[in-house]
Amino acid sequence: MPQALHERRHSACANNVSTSTLPKHRHLAPTPRQSPIDIRTNDLCHDPKECKADSLNIDCKSGDCSDLICTSTGFRVNPGRNCKSTFSSSYLKDVYEFAQFHAHWGQDASCGSEHTIDGKKYAAEVHFVFYNTKYGSFAEAAEKDDGLAVIGVLLEKGDHNPNYEVLIDTVKKGIGNDKPVPMPKGYSWEGLLPTSNKRDFVTYLGSLTTPPYLESVTWTVFLTPVNISDQQLSILRKITPANYRSCQDVCGRTVRCSKGGSNSNVYL
Repeated sequence: MPQALHERRHSACANNVSTSTLPKHRHLAPTPRQSPIDIRTNDLCHDPKECKADSLNIDCKSGDCSDLICTSTGFRVNPGRNCKSTFSSSYLKDVYEFAQFHAHWGQDASCGSEHTIDGKKYAAEVHFVFYNTKYGSFAEAAEKDDGLAVIGVLLEKGDHNPNYEVLIDTVKKGIGNDKPVPMPKGYSWEGLLPTSNKRDFVTYLGSLTTPPYLESVTWTVFLTPVNISDQQLSILRKITPANYRSCQDVCGRTVRCSKGGSNSNVYL
């Protein structure tokens, strides 16, 4: 698909997307590529050629996560020096290497996810960040239009999720600690994703959702949320009550999806 279809600029964007926190050397107003967005199922474009759930190649290597650090705004899990975990797909031209993962949440389970679906907010959202290996570093890649790829996993209040136990236990150790806390040896984040049979997704061109909001991200957001208990979520809220960004204007961007049906009224 021509990139112009993804980045059609509407004049309304200039009135609704703030550029005050963007770097002065990139994307001066208007900024048509900000994230997150509300995923409107009636406006999705089904792309059966490039967007298939089984075309996602998420290669998570056990032991690739080195440590976790808590700050005043959240937590971040960092990779080790010899990280081998990668992400590629039929709609990404290159291979992307795992750089970190973190999460966003709200003061209660009624909000917290950054992306929404038809206006529905979820309790939290986990972001797995990757950088394009054709660039020399994450910092260099972050400045390029195709530099980053982020996988978004929506979290919904539900039953206790044992797949999140190790992460939550490590967050507990990190709270109030000004040094990184080691991740358990052999830890794998793959269990934090939806199961392999529930990985229909949307993809669109967007930005980081934290300063400096660089517009260098190809987003992949899974449509099926993962359950997590309110008790588990309450541990995250001990870091900060809420740390999510509200939805930004789509600005005419095409949002492609892997799942066809009556709710995806455009086919490519």
